[in-house]
Amino acid sequence: MISSVYNYYLSTYGGQEVSKYDSHKKSELKSVYNTMLKVNRKSPLYKFGNAEQVQKYAIDIKETARMFKNVAASLTNEDGSMAAFSKKKAGSSNSDLVAVEYIDRDGKKQDVDGFSIRVKNLATPQENVSGYMNPEGHNVPAGSYSFDLGIGKYTYEFSFDVAEQRTNGDVQKQIASLINRSDIGVTAGIVENDSGNTALSITSDQTGAADHDRQGLTFLVENNEKSEAGNIVSLLGLDQVATRPANAVFDVNGEEHTASSNQFTLMHNFKVELKGESEEPVQIEMKPDFDAMIDNVSELVGAYNSMVDMAKAHSEDGTDTDRLVTELNKLTRGHKEKLESAGFTIREDGHMDIEEAVLVQAAREGNLEKGLESLNALKKDLVRKADDMSVDPMNYVNKKLIAYPNPVRSYTSPYISSIYSGMMFNGYV
Repeated sequence: MISSVYNYYLSTYGGQEVSKYDSHKKSELKSVYNTMLKVNRKSPLYKFGNAEQVQKYAIDIKETARMFKNVAASLTNEDGSMAAFSKKKAGSSNSDLVAVEYIDRDGKKQDVDGFSIRVKNLATPQENVSGYMNPEGHNVPAGSYSFDLGIGKYTYEFSFDVAEQRTNGDVQKQIASLINRSDIGVTAGIVENDSGNTALSITSDQTGAADHDRQGLTFLVENNEKSEAGNIVSLLGLDQVATRPANAVFDVNGEEHTASSNQFTLMHNFKVELKGESEEPVQIEMKPDFDAMIDNVSELVGAYNSMVDMAKAHSEDGTDTDRLVTELNKLTRGHKEKLESAGFTIREDGHMDIEEAVLVQAAREGNLEKGLESLNALKKDLVRKADDMSVDPMNYVNKKLIAYPNPVRSYTSPYISSIYSGMMFNGYV
């Protein structure tokens, strides 16, 4: 019989992922052991029929209770409140100018204030634009050319040959392809003006003022003395700076700040993206994260419904499932009125449903607090019930009493009510 217990457990629950809440401190394990001693000291001897179904039911009780406790633990703050209702997100009064995302670094209750931000200047990259030329012209003589492009701490040499009858457009495309293939932090392309003439554009990938000595520029293009056919930099105007790199300049609550990029982290908890300059400040406010709240509440309600489903699944196999369902229903009925006003519906069969629209509306109108307090109280009651289910799953199966415990002198037996000793006892009587 022991083997059948393990076979059912492994085939049903063996592949499930282990949660961090399945590991416990020594003091927690000792507390569970002491609770088992206390329960079993007053436990009578018993036997039961339909052993195979009882085995499965007892294991299902323990595993479903464990899963519910893990879900409840993951949604509980250190102070015992539900983490789902302390979740907040940042909102921008004008997301076209400033986009913001709140970063929850510790998962604890968030007491973070909003702020105002006014964008004076966006961070810009450096852009060089060469002289415009007729793309069908032949201003670049045939020969070997070379130039240097310095960026960051490094200087890169680019060498190429121009064949006879190569057009200006061909040479521009050749240089652009050479730069782009190098992947050194700049991007080259061809731009065209209203007259149809084209120029070579070289733009730095990074924004912000350079912090090295290159005349305040992110990159610098210079002719190389190895350029045999002539000074290609001067001939094309590759060193012509059209836009100098600049830092973003913005005020936060009236205090000026700068950043080398338009995307940065502010106050350790806000991921900010500057999109446009503004005369008036953009307001960043913290507000309830309804999506996270609904997801977390749904997870808790789903774990509760799983316990009800588990009990009902054994309703016709000779086990005493009515007792467990009745006890679960009794717990929910005590909180029914407040829960339903907040968007939680308790069905006649014991299941719980969520009306998302009512839940969100109650939150927006400020009427959700009592409902959430009741849900948190129900969660605590259910966790206590899950603890009882885990310690003594045999309390919920049909069994015949064989002998009451000695009223004068009781004996401790931590495993008497476990599914394993229960099966062995049943097999020997």
